[in-house]
Formats: sequence, structure tokens, C-alpha cells
Amino acid sequence: MLYLMLLAHLWGDYLFQWGFIARWKARSLMGVLAHTGIVTLTTLACAVLVSPSWWPYALLIGLTHTAIDLVRARFLRTANPAWELIWYLLDQLAHLTIIALVVMWSDAPSQSELVGVARLLTDPRVLAYAIGYLLLLNPAWVLLRFTVRGVWGPDAAPHLGAGEKYGPMVERVLIASCVLTGQLYLVPLILFPRRLVFLHVQGHEVGTLVRLTGHWAETFMSALLAVAIGLGLRAIEGAI
Repeated sequence: MLYLMLLAHLWGDYLFQWGFIARWKARSLMGVLAHTGIVTLTTLACAVLVSPSWWPYALLIGLTHTAIDLVRARFLRTANPAWELIWYLLDQLAHLTIIALVVMWSDAPSQSELVGVARLLTDPRVLAYAIGYLLLLNPAWVLLRFTVRGVWGPDAAPHLGAGEKYGPMVERVLIASCVLTGQLYLVPLILFPRRLVFLHVQGHEVGTLVRLTGHWAETFMSALLAVAIGLGLRAIEGAI
């Protein structure tokens, strides 16, 4: 159940936090409630799919997520990038701690009680791949953006409402997949296309220029994270 609740957290807090939800949440407490409502519904759906009687614990996780986000939005807003990073990390630590404590307290159902799709969702290999690849999407984008802004300053990267989002996600997924399949030598080829800029010169000729599309630290850490997750999934695959 712990792995499933972590997966639900990644879905609700990141994958289902679309751009307009993030912007709404940043300017209004109603946006925060909309976001936490999505998190709560996602958590309840995942829990009921496995064990219908576990819904009170899932609801508790959703309500505490709501309380934490409301406190952060109401009292911990800041324009300082370093504090943005600190509050983000503490926020995630609080959410994950609550999930772990609730699962420990709940006496979650044993593997023998799970059937059908529930058994599939609790398969360690399925959960490892789902969590690993989800981490490469919105969670990595948010973490890297907060880290770069917090360490190198607000000029090093735009805020969450601006800048490219999906290109780096695709890169991370492809890099992790190459590492997982033992094709690490393909990583430079994955990183190259987005950094190739076409320049129009005299006549009908076209020149090219290779340059970073963002701060060097964000590019480096993004690739490093993808390699690490690929290696982790490869290790899990060998161990299971």
C-alpha cells in the first residue's frame, strides 16, 4: 500500500496538476482547494481499487495534504528563490511523512487479499517502473526549477509558469530508457537536437549553432537524474 500511495501522490500532486491549476493555485486559495481535491480523489481512487475498506485512510491522507498546502499558500509565500526551494522540499517531506505514518498505522491489506488489477498495481516491478518514470516528468521539472532558482538565483531559470517544460521531460524519459536497456552511448544524441539552433544567413543558406537551451546546471542535473533513475530501474530489474 505504501508504494501505491506514493504513486497516487505523484499522480495527484504532479501529473494532474496542469498548468492552469498551478497558476490558479499560485494566486487563489480556491486554486489550492481545487488542486488538493484532485489529490484527494486520486488517492481515494487508488486505495479503493486495491482495498475498498481502506478509504478512510486515503481520505485522511487527502485532508492532511489539503491542510499542508493551505498553510503553505496562506503563510509561507515568498519571492525569494532560496526560500521557495526550502518550502518546496519541506512541503514534500511533510506529504511523504504523512503517507508513511498513515500506512504504518492502517495495518494495510496483505498481498494474499489482493486480486485482479489490485495484484497488478502492487507488483513491485510495475510500481518501480511507474514511480521511476513519473519522477522524470513533473516532479523532476518542479524540483530542478526550484533548485536552479534557489541556488543560482531567479535569473538562472524562469518561474514554474514560464519556460519549456515538455522537451526536457521527453529527454529524461529517453535517457532513462537508454540507460535501462544498456545503451548509455545514445545519451549525447538525445541531448543534441534541442540544442541545435538554426540561423538564417544570406541568401537561401542556413547556418546552425549549438547552444544550451537553459541554465547549464538544469541541463546537467536533468540528464544526471535520468541516468540515475535508469540505473536504479536496471538494478531493480536484475534483483526481482
